[in-house]
Amino acid sequence: MRALRSLVLLTTLLLCAPARADEHIAGPEADFHQFKDWAWFALGAATAFVGHEVGHIAADLMTGHTPTFKAVKFGPFPFFAISPCCGELTHAEQYTIASAGFLVGDISSELILQLAPRLRTRRAGFLKGVLVFDSALAIGYAVSGFLSARWPNLSPAQSDINAMARAYNVPPWEVGIYLLIPAMVDIYRYLVPKSAFAPWVSLQSKVVMVGLTLPLL
Repeated sequence: MRALRSLVLLTTLLLCAPARADEHIAGPEADFHQFKDWAWFALGAATAFVGHEVGHIAADLMTGHTPTFKAVKFGPFPFFAISPCCGELTHAEQYTIASAGFLVGDISSELILQLAPRLRTRRAGFLKGVLVFDSALAIGYAVSGFLSARWPNLSPAQSDINAMARAYNVPPWEVGIYLLIPAMVDIYRYLVPKSAFAPWVSLQSKVVMVGLTLPLL
């Protein structure tokens, strides 16, 4: 847990550090004056959710498994999980399928921040909805991984972070670190669009998530 606290502290200090002189903090957040702005925001978030789940389904099919839906609970909250059927999964397949949803989110967030770096000052409700969902989902899973160190049964075994942790035989909080860093750095990129280091840190952390499949092959 000491290593976890150190890594989280390092990430927090990195993100909260003052912008350098050659960086520029975007102007004030563009206001949503009309209902359609919030409707576009909700549609963007819903699209990101669908993209996350489609990523799991695509990974299931690519590894030769049929996706099935199972009812699960996150604490008192009912939800569902997409589980591959049938046959035993290799560690590489388990990690690939569980991380596929986050990969879709990483790609969509990266495209948005690369093509629209000054997104904060634009209304662009749809793009903001996608970006917020991608970041919030990764942070939420990371937090559940950290909390599992204290409450092991907080999230179901079928959850993405638990499946990724089983593939590597590590505790979920370690996987949570890999989910937290790109999400937090992308938030920083949204706030400081001309940051010199944030795009590089974000992209490299996302590549690491994909590269972690290779040692399992």
